[in-house]
Amino acid sequence: MCYHKAYHKHWAKHKARHCGKNFRHHRFGQRWGQPPVNIEEFDDHYEVSVFAAGFYKSDFNLKVKDNILVISASKEESDIVDNPSMRRREFDPRGFKRVFELNEKIDKENISAKYEEGVLKITLPKLSGFETYRKDIDIV
Repeated sequence: MCYHKAYHKHWAKHKARHCGKNFRHHRFGQRWGQPPVNIEEFDDHYEVSVFAAGFYKSDFNLKVKDNILVISASKEESDIVDNPSMRRREFDPRGFKRVFELNEKIDKENISAKYEEGVLKITLPKLSGFETYRKDIDIV
């Protein structure tokens, strides 16, 4: 893998010589292959936010098997439009798969999800007895 800056003055020759066929995965490309995920814990549930713009609800597939949550999305090749006037393509939603291990606190039967504005939000409710106990304490 090469680590030269994008402004390298002989970039075209450098790219061909050092990066070769793996140029698509150059530097940050590996991270682009997986959408970023945030996981927040609330008193009575966890919320998983998958930042996956460019998909439809029907492109997603969520599965729970034993203690494993599998989040995947795929695009049909016919849905991906090749644009001959495109000179640079950094955003190209081809699909992904993310796998998370669930802890014993999760109520697997009541997991829900919604997709709005490019963010898939998955709600993982906690089982009874695992809710977070909170109490505000007055300072005197």
